[in-house]
Amino acid sequence: MARLRPAASGADDACAAPLELLTQSNELGLTMVGVPEELGGAVEERSATTTVLLSEALAGGDMGIAVACLAPAAVSTALSLWGDAQQQATYLPAFVGDDVPAAALAVMEPRPLFNPFELETKARAAKGGYLLNGVKALVPRASDAELFVIAAELPGEGPALFIVESKTSGISIEPNPGMGIRAAATGRLILEDVQLPATSLLGGGDRGVFGECIALGRLAWCALAVGTGQAVLDYVRAYVKDRTAFGEPISNRQAVAFAVANIAIELEGLRLATYRAAGRVDQGLSFSREVALARRLCADRAMTIGSEGVQLLGGHGYVKEHPVERWYRDLRAAGLMEGALLV
Repeated sequence: MARLRPAASGADDACAAPLELLTQSNELGLTMVGVPEELGGAVEERSATTTVLLSEALAGGDMGIAVACLAPAAVSTALSLWGDAQQQATYLPAFVGDDVPAAALAVMEPRPLFNPFELETKARAAKGGYLLNGVKALVPRASDAELFVIAAELPGEGPALFIVESKTSGISIEPNPGMGIRAAATGRLILEDVQLPATSLLGGGDRGVFGECIALGRLAWCALAVGTGQAVLDYVRAYVKDRTAFGEPISNRQAVAFAVANIAIELEGLRLATYRAAGRVDQGLSFSREVALARRLCADRAMTIGSEGVQLLGGHGYVKEHPVERWYRDLRAAGLMEGALLV
């Protein structure tokens, strides 16, 4: 947090995370946390709770930079969870080595009311492999990525995940900055007759694999919302104690005190729901219901936390002199994004 917070405003303006921070995140082994030791990773057994706590801590500094740092880890986690021996041998060594490539999990599409289980990006059988066509939106670090895991609809089979190298013919990328998480350098991925080998299909095209991917991604966004929500709470709590009006701190006013308390209550509910879902993942129990509840809280309450933070600062909440306006924009993204991250 101490390193991310000072760089956040500049990264938001530049729509790119500082290279120094991205390098340091790789040195810390973020891409190894979701990879077991037997595959060259850093953990004896993968832990969703550990990744949730890590994501929460990073988002306390800045959600956009956190997404940029964690995007490659989503690909390494996907490979370790659902990749076959050949796929893991081909791609995982780069993510557990010294020179970690930029990579991204691309699920979102540029249309309203997006449903990840009804994809317009299509993959049809062709020439002993697959041919991909479609558009992906808000892909973190898209212009730098060397490897993508892309969600596409297999006609007659349902949604599936494909490993796609960025150098593959038919791929073009254009900037696609959003309202929030601007430091993640999101881009639009355009796929035009992208020819893939049969070995590019991840998890054998199992619908259960895709459903698990979406659930684990949503849980990751909940963790980021918790971290950013905590940043809002800490900031407004200090602000209302220092800000004076009519000769006294505005925290003395009951309406202000209750508003801060409501942020704390909503945040604690979101945190506990997120931790409970992560705990069920680690115990090998069913977790779809718990993730759905956490996601619902994230979509509704995280946005409320950001809005209340802006409101408590009054005019200061609207200007870039204070970070609350950026946190508000980021928290809006947390309840809308699909994919990009995994726990």
